[in-house]
Amino acid sequence: MTDKYANREAGNILREIIFIIFYHKRMLLTIGCTTCALLLALAVLLPPQYLCRAKFSVSMSQQIDPLQKDVYTDSKNQYLRVLTGQKEIILSNRVLSRAARSLFPDRTEAEYQKIVTKLSKDIEVTPPKGESFEVTSDFIITYDNSDPQLAFKTVETVSNAYQEVFSEITKQRTEYSYEFFKGQVANLYAAMQAKADLLKTYESENALALVDILNLEGNKGNTENGTKTLLNAAQTKRQSLREEYVALEQTINDLETSMTGNHGPAILPEMEGSGKAITAYSYKVAQLRMQIQEMETQFTPQYEPLIRIKQELQANITLLQNETQRYIAGKRIQLAGISSMLAELDQSIVLQEDSLRSTAQLRSTYAFLRQDYDLAWTAYAEASTKLEQARQANALSRPDLIVTLVDPATIPMTPYKPNRIGLAVLGLFLGLFLGLAAAFTLDYFDHSIKTPEDIDRWCDVPLLGSLPQSET
Repeated sequence: MTDKYANREAGNILREIIFIIFYHKRMLLTIGCTTCALLLALAVLLPPQYLCRAKFSVSMSQQIDPLQKDVYTDSKNQYLRVLTGQKEIILSNRVLSRAARSLFPDRTEAEYQKIVTKLSKDIEVTPPKGESFEVTSDFIITYDNSDPQLAFKTVETVSNAYQEVFSEITKQRTEYSYEFFKGQVANLYAAMQAKADLLKTYESENALALVDILNLEGNKGNTENGTKTLLNAAQTKRQSLREEYVALEQTINDLETSMTGNHGPAILPEMEGSGKAITAYSYKVAQLRMQIQEMETQFTPQYEPLIRIKQELQANITLLQNETQRYIAGKRIQLAGISSMLAELDQSIVLQEDSLRSTAQLRSTYAFLRQDYDLAWTAYAEASTKLEQARQANALSRPDLIVTLVDPATIPMTPYKPNRIGLAVLGLFLGLFLGLAAAFTLDYFDHSIKTPEDIDRWCDVPLLGSLPQSET
């Protein structure tokens, strides 16, 4: 009996499949239509994505660089390393940050970092389709966006930034860079010209003083007539007058002190001399004192001649004091003259010191400007020599690595995704497949009796007849 039912099932499998489909037709249609509708909606609502690309070609020179002496033997691995290096340069922060600042000006530094991070994830640097970096010398920069203009602008800006950075790196690797020394010579010439203008202006404003300074420096025999020599002479004379003033003042003080005693004023050697009254009076006083000393040993103090001699001595001392007073008055006049000369010398020394200080400052400023100009001229001359060397090196050599923009970026006119027709077809087939899968799965786990064949199969009783399913 088992074989009988097995043969019957094998013969009616198509009938059962059709029965299952029609039995679960509502569920199948619901799942299929829902899935298809979702994918259709997805195909309609998904924003279009536009893909923009730029293609570069890399070539290495076979000529040996006379300056660097580079020789390439393994060209395959060399191209692989070069192309991988170019990919790293394009996705570097140096290139992407420059492109971000050009694409989105007036942003904060934090925003630029976010833009660079997003660009590094969205931009792809790949070899042409179907190839690898091991067998090609080309690479493509690709970027997609819902805005075709932004996609084109991004690829174009990144390409330009990459070319600029690559050019900068190439120049940095060159030992003699003609462009670098050309710019350096121009800057040094401008600096030298500015320093020359400063020197000329200073020379024109201080022409007379500079002529005197240069004449004195050129003719060493005239240096004694210079301000410094005059200042030294004035200071020496002032010192001499100061010493004379102090000595004369001390002499006057000593003479005034000696006049207060009873023995008469002190007579200095310079006060004596032939024909001088002070000499005669001092000689007379000395004689009278000697007479008084002789007479005092022989006579009493009341002796009349002794008294007259003492009176005469006193009169001569008074006359000597008067002469000394006149001598002191003359010395005071001389002291006043020395004091006046000292005042004039002090004023002259101050003026000469100011003149010397001004001259020194003038000479120092002129020497500084002159030295600054000489240094600028020397730097300009050295840079000019290096520029000529760089020009010769640039004429003899060429870059060992050349990157060429083969296919520049263009504005994409049609989106490359989503594939709306493909999504619609996929929704149709996916809905049908999910509906059938759900129907067969549900039927597999459903053990209820639905057909007369099920009664015959499972109950093993005779079937008398069947009634159609009511629609109500």
